[in-house]
Amino acid sequence: MKKNVIYGLLIITLSILVFAACGGTPTPKPEPAAKSTPETPPPATGVGNSILDLTGATNYTVVQGDTLSEIAARKYGGSNMYFFPLIRLANEEAVPNPDEIEVGTVLVIPELSRNLDNPGANGLMRVDMLRAADQYDRQGKPAAAQELRNLATRLSR
Repeated sequence: MKKNVIYGLLIITLSILVFAACGGTPTPKPEPAAKSTPETPPPATGVGNSILDLTGATNYTVVQGDTLSEIAARKYGGSNMYFFPLIRLANEEAVPNPDEIEVGTVLVIPELSRNLDNPGANGLMRVDMLRAADQYDRQGKPAAAQELRNLATRLSR
């Protein structure tokens, strides 16, 4: 019995030493901040360097069945569906792949004309259109790829 008491005291002593060496009481983990969607978009953004002009931009919440090109057609007019790279660039973190947007995502929709007149934004759109065209070629969508290339060529003038 004396051995059991000694072993018990030894275990308690070691536990206290380990607990003290680890800094005492455990530090509670901070609670994650709640995600909030801003009422109005920020004044400017784009690929980490404020190239896009978001003055007058609106927000749009993605619903089932939406695609970026359909959203662009609704927001910019049917003939402007291939300007979806502008929407993708304004929402780069939320939309890394233009073919995959999640329902419930709140997108910033920049004004098209304001960004077409902005040489930096215009250049970003052109580059992103060419990337999307290459992706469409790989997916076997040559007509869409060609439309994007034609539009990118017109933007470079």
